[in-house]
Amino acid sequence: MTRINDNGETLRLNRYLAQCGLGSRRKADELISTGHVYVNGKRVTEMGVKVLPGRDIIEYHGKQVKPIRNLVYYAYNKPVNVIVTKNDPQKRETVYDALKKKKIDVEHLNYVGRLDYNSEGLLLLTNDGDLIHSVTHPRFKIKKVYRVKIMRRLSSEEIDMLIGGIESDGQILHAASVRDVSQPASDRKQFWYEIELFEGKNRQIRRMMKELSVGISRLRRIQFGSVKLNNLVSGDIRTLTEKEVAALKNCGYKR
Repeated sequence: MTRINDNGETLRLNRYLAQCGLGSRRKADELISTGHVYVNGKRVTEMGVKVLPGRDIIEYHGKQVKPIRNLVYYAYNKPVNVIVTKNDPQKRETVYDALKKKKIDVEHLNYVGRLDYNSEGLLLLTNDGDLIHSVTHPRFKIKKVYRVKIMRRLSSEEIDMLIGGIESDGQILHAASVRDVSQPASDRKQFWYEIELFEGKNRQIRRMMKELSVGISRLRRIQFGSVKLNNLVSGDIRTLTEKEVAALKNCGYKR
């Protein structure tokens, strides 16, 4: 393992970049591997490099980066037809476009997990790279809860399949629980289910339902870790409470 300096307390370069608001540690690893990060004037592309904050000069795209002192944490109710990315080649509205309209400073904000273009609901945003790492790394198994509106009732056998595991594109996808939460109706043509996940596979619920030949008309995330959507209106954003932030850190760091 390379050390830029061995005197004093060092940090892994990817963690330092995360603390500077450049994303999670995994995202920082991508930035390092593509050759955009310099330490003391030298390009760094290898993993595991350590730096000494306050002494080493770390640059990204030619600009020195320093840790963010004011950490912020938001819950956002993402509407449908808003894409979770910073830049979209197709010029669709991004979450950053939407937040700028609300006068939110998005310069160092990064999203926690993703929601696809046609999905809605709870999206967490923060400039705390360590928190992003702790709640998105697969080994931490953070609970996510979704409400899904589908076109027909699931059989008990299909529910067992969702929990037991469904193969899709070479992956076995599991739901932690599946619960019918539909309201009673005399002429029901669509059904609501609440699905809990501890995995974070891309488009996981849509892929599982596709394997069962079940159409989805609405998909909304209502909980991420300890944070719940509750009555937050679509398109609105709020600051997380200190209790919510502490609980998020606890559920990630303790696993």
